[in-house]
Amino acid sequence: MQSFDLTVYMLAGSLVLIGWALCRLLPRVPGSGGVAGLRFWLALVLVLAFDRALSTAFFTVQTSLYDQSDALFGLGQAALLYVLTGQALKQPAATD
Repeated sequence: MQSFDLTVYMLAGSLVLIGWALCRLLPRVPGSGGVAGLRFWLALVLVLAFDRALSTAFFTVQTSLYDQSDALFGLGQAALLYVLTGQALKQPAATD
């Protein structure tokens, strides 16, 4: 497997993990206690991370330039956000 292919696969894995975390978290955001709730801010961070990963993947594919360390960092960040999302979903929803 070439380095470019591996980089694209890592970026695709980042997008899948962040997308999966968003799909699990967003239905819960309305019951999170509003702007002060942890789930709201975690969802905002996930959306920003998804946008960053999507932009990086598009740039990598469009220009055929790759930075494997950046893709690995993005995959690690996505995995961390996925785990944090799971922890946030285990917490009871705050009431207003």
